[in-house]
Amino acid sequence: MFAALRQAARRPLSTSRTFSSSSGLANATANGNGAFNALRKVVNDTANTTAASSIVRDDKSPYQKFSWNTFITPDKLKYENVLKSPKRPTTRPRIGPSKREARKTDPFYQLNVDPLTMATNPFVLNNYVSELGKVNGRNVTQLTMKNQRRLGKAIRRAKMMGIIPVLSRRNIFSTTGR
Repeated sequence: MFAALRQAARRPLSTSRTFSSSSGLANATANGNGAFNALRKVVNDTANTTAASSIVRDDKSPYQKFSWNTFITPDKLKYENVLKSPKRPTTRPRIGPSKREARKTDPFYQLNVDPLTMATNPFVLNNYVSELGKVNGRNVTQLTMKNQRRLGKAIRRAKMMGIIPVLSRRNIFSTTGR
């Protein structure tokens, strides 16, 4: 029995087997059973159409193709896993302005001033710190990459020296002194 199954598995899909009757089924057809003949015709027709249509593959299909003789776990049959995944961009998108835009909006670049020299000036550094005491990103500050790094270093130095608070943003212009 297993030898017959192995031979059937080795046959190509283009040659489809038709429904054959054994000796017991041959007697049923000889007796004039019309329902059995109709069933045989339907099975043979569907076998021929499905064998021909399963070979044709559509490259534009949004679904992944499964290769023959591979083990498929049930997880791979989920809808999310069967869909083709979109290709990821090769480069990470930049955050903040481009180099050209940053040079126009960066006051340190325009005045040719190094942000590290401003480490002792809380009035300048406070403009680049959030209310929680964090350094604002390039998308907020609009600085060049070099000046953003050097400004971050200046803010960290000022926090270590105690010039600006570590965990909050001090209101410099208040009259109460808090």
